Amino acid sequence: MGSKKIKNKKTVIIITAAVLLVAAIAVWLLFFRTASGDAVYVMPVSSVSVFSTGSANRYGGMVEPQQTVEFRKDSSKTVRETYVKEGDTVKFGDVLFSYDSDAIYLEIAQKELDIQREQAAIASNNELIDMTDDDLERQRLRNQNLQTEYRIKALRNELSSLEASAANTDVVCNVDGTVKSVSDGTDSSDVYITVMKAGDYIVKGKISEMNIASLPQGTSVAIHSRVDDTVWNGTVARIDTNQTAENQQGMYIGGREEESGSKYYFYVELENSKGLFLGQHVIVEPLGAGSKEGLWLFEDYIEGAGSDDPFVWADSSGRIRKRHVELGEYDAETGCWKVLSGLSASDYIAYPDGTVSEGMKTTTEYPASEPEGFEMTQEEYFGSYVPEEEPVPGIEPEESEVSG
Repeated sequence: MGSKKIKNKKTVIIITAAVLLVAAIAVWLLFFRTASGDAVYVMPVSSVSVFSTGSANRYGGMVEPQQTVEFRKDSSKTVRETYVKEGDTVKFGDVLFSYDSDAIYLEIAQKELDIQREQAAIASNNELIDMTDDDLERQRLRNQNLQTEYRIKALRNELSSLEASAANTDVVCNVDGTVKSVSDGTDSSDVYITVMKAGDYIVKGKISEMNIASLPQGTSVAIHSRVDDTVWNGTVARIDTNQTAENQQGMYIGGREEESGSKYYFYVELENSKGLFLGQHVIVEPLGAGSKEGLWLFEDYIEGAGSDDPFVWADSSGRIRKRHVELGEYDAETGCWKVLSGLSASDYIAYPDGTVSEGMKTTTEYPASEPEGFEMTQEEYFGSYVPEEEPVPGIEPEESEVSG
């Protein structure tokens, strides 16, 4: 295969991943600071900035099907029969599994009885209202009827849902593809059947939580073959923040493997997948880093952005201090300001969550676990197996430089 020329194009940046990261850091650090006294967690500017000139980030990736579709099981129902097994080829409209309708009809009958009982209670209260001369008692009975009518309305909504379920107990496939897995019921997930959609390929890679903002959705990337000089072009389509990636090797930063912090999967849509094969290992290189020069920082980290005296909270010899910065243009698409002076990529800054104050001690030790009593779902904080990667051939460690 011959080499292909990489066509540079203007990167379209979408800030969904960045917004999730910034919000998650704010909530996390608020609890972390409570758990660890007055210490302020600071992070390198390079981990929360974008468009850093000279970025040499590269990531290991693997070729996968264009889409994996999950069919979930309703925990309130019982599966009567499963019609497919792992490895089966399925077509759009094929029945994958079906629910037991007998249990649903029993629930329908119970709901109908509940409605009749509530209606009888209203009729009985109406008779009492006609028989009593006590105004307070009549009002009490009327209030009971209003509450009962509300319960009847809720029961009828539940009944409608059950009737709809009884009319369609079959779970139908909505894509052409291959059955990747069928749950045996031993795991806690509600995903019952997973189907790999037929068609073009995508590339799946991993990125550290500390670098997730540097590869937002919409970033243009080059996909390099590990065995020759073939290159494919693509765009980051999404970052899966619902589940942390398997703790396997495969993510490389400037040729050096990144070990610290949680990692998440990202997915690249390809302009052309010709020559790729399922399961192939590749190298993902972002192209967006060179589209803008200088240091660009998310506005959430800047106090007084847009005013005459903007500043950030920066580490200074182990203490947090106000660091005044000079700002240039604002990029509304990414929510970032260009920092002209006062800050470099090697500085450490804190997220201004409202509890930071001048002179507080700083720490760079990220909490290894959640503080006691603090729980956060992965959806609030921000998946399949990736085989162990071999070292990336031909990539030597590089130093990243950011001009302020």
